[in-house]
Amino acid sequence: DVDTMILDKTGTITYGNRLAAEFYPVKGVAKEDLTDYCVMCSLMDATPEGKSTVELGRNFGCAIDDGAADQMDFVEFTAQSKMSGVNLKDGTRVRKGASIKTFVKEAGGIIPPDLEGIVTEVSNLGGTPLVVCVNNKILGVIYLKDTVKPGLVERFERLREIGIKTIMCTGDNPLTA
Repeated sequence: DVDTMILDKTGTITYGNRLAAEFYPVKGVAKEDLTDYCVMCSLMDATPEGKSTVELGRNFGCAIDDGAADQMDFVEFTAQSKMSGVNLKDGTRVRKGASIKTFVKEAGGIIPPDLEGIVTEVSNLGGTPLVVCVNNKILGVIYLKDTVKPGLVERFERLREIGIKTIMCTGDNPLTA
């Protein structure tokens, strides 16, 4: 006697292994520079997102090798900070994540006017946008792509046809959801 089914998105509706699909620089930032910093802040990130970011960057010609990790301290992702990255030995802070705008504002930086359009574009594609910054300057966005498991769209349609409401729970932003 079920009338509502609530499902988690990541790992239930989607595979849950979001992979880097593209790097989108903000205006005035070279894609090569964004790519280098994306790889840099992902070298020690053992998640599928981190590994795929490094792989994508290398496919785009980034020459930063694993040995560079010795020159930086990894900052792990936390639910509180909603970001991860690295601190370089010279004091440079490179971050990627969902709360980068707050991080940059608190450091006295400005938000590029085209950033919101890039974030919206990635979200409208069903992707997760990770904003990347160096210190107080936003460089661009990593487009993380997750894949809906085969057949689920049809299953949800069938559930609705028989009168069962389906609800998706997620921590992603509303556009991605």
